[in-house]
Amino acid sequence: MNQENIKKLKQLNLSNMASYYQDYNDVSEFMSLDFDSKLAVLLDYEINARHNKKIAVLAKKANFKIKPDLTSIDYSPQRNLSREMISNLSSCVWISQGKNLAVSGATGTGKTYLVSALGYRACMFNYKVAYIRVPRLMLDINISKSDGSYNKLMNKYKNVDLLILDDFGLAKMTAADTRDFLELIVDRNTIKSCIIISQLPISNWYDIFFHPTLAEAIMDRIQSNSYKIELKGPSKRGTLQNDIE
Repeated sequence: MNQENIKKLKQLNLSNMASYYQDYNDVSEFMSLDFDSKLAVLLDYEINARHNKKIAVLAKKANFKIKPDLTSIDYSPQRNLSREMISNLSSCVWISQGKNLAVSGATGTGKTYLVSALGYRACMFNYKVAYIRVPRLMLDINISKSDGSYNKLMNKYKNVDLLILDDFGLAKMTAADTRDFLELIVDRNTIKSCIIISQLPISNWYDIFFHPTLAEAIMDRIQSNSYKIELKGPSKRGTLQNDIE
C-alpha cells in the first residue's frame, strides 16, 4: 500500500510529498499523527519545496554575481545605513508600488552586496529580478540595434519586476545611450521598480547624461519616486567573503 501511494503521488506530480512520505512513513512521531495532521504535514512539505525551488529559479535568472544574505548586513554607525530602512525595504512593499531605490557610495562600501541581498529577498516574494551592470547593458543595447533584437532586449528589461542597475555612472553616456536609458526609465516609471547603484553622489548623476534636458527627464523620474541610501565608511573588501563593492 505504501509503494502504491508513493507511485500515485508521483503520478500527480507530488514528488516532494512522495519523498517525505517514503522517508518518514516508519517514523513513530509521524505515524502517531491523525489523518488530517499527516495530510497537513505532507502538504506543507510539498508547498515549501516548490516555493524554495521557485526562489532558486528566480535567483538564477536574476544573474546575481554573489550569494547575498540580509542577516550579514553591517549596520555600524560609520556606514550611514538605517536598520529600519532595510527592514522596510525587505518587506518588498515598495516593489509592489513601483518605487525605486538609489544607492551611492565609494568603492568597497558594500553597495552590490546590500542590493543583491534585497534583490534575493524580492525573489523570495516571487518577484522577477534582473541584475546587470550599466556598461554591459548599454553595450548589449548597442549590439541589439545591429542584430535586430533591440525590441526583445528592451522588453526583457522593461518587464521584470525589479531591475538592478549596477556601476551606473562609470562613464558619461552618449546621446544614443542617454535616449535608450530614458526609454527604459520612462516605461518602468511608477509601474516597475529599479535599484540604481553608483560610486557617485546622487547629486552628481545629472552630469552622466548627454544633454541637460534628457538628464532632467531621467532624474525627475528617479528622484521623485525613490528611496535613497548613501553608504559611507571604509572599504569592506575582505571583511566578509561575499561583501564586495
